[in-house]
Amino acid sequence: MSPLAPTSPRAAWDRMPAPDGCAPAPRIAAAFAEDAVVRPLEAGAVEAVLREPADRSGAVLGLHNPSAVEARVDLGALLPELAGRTWHFVSGSMHTSAAPGGLYVHLPASGQVWLSVTS
Repeated sequence: MSPLAPTSPRAAWDRMPAPDGCAPAPRIAAAFAEDAVVRPLEAGAVEAVLREPADRSGAVLGLHNPSAVEARVDLGALLPELAGRTWHFVSGSMHTSAAPGGLYVHLPASGQVWLSVTS
């Protein structure tokens, strides 16, 4: 009998993140509504998904680092259509640094973060 595989964080892409100590903002809740557009993104070794409300008024980005070492994602390269926008932390663990065209998000080993942006 083979061992059970660990639950993938992909299963968490459908669950709204709970910001620390407060209810989620309506713009975040809208990105998790049934009519939201959900788009998996190619981010190298990092798993990424972008959730947008039906009215495209903003977006919520989920990033997960499945590796045992820190990973870095260039938000400008990942989402050039959102370059120059201000990202807001929703929940998770990360730190940032300047990238040539925007911002790097650094995820710890096995780390996950949710960020939001408005149009």
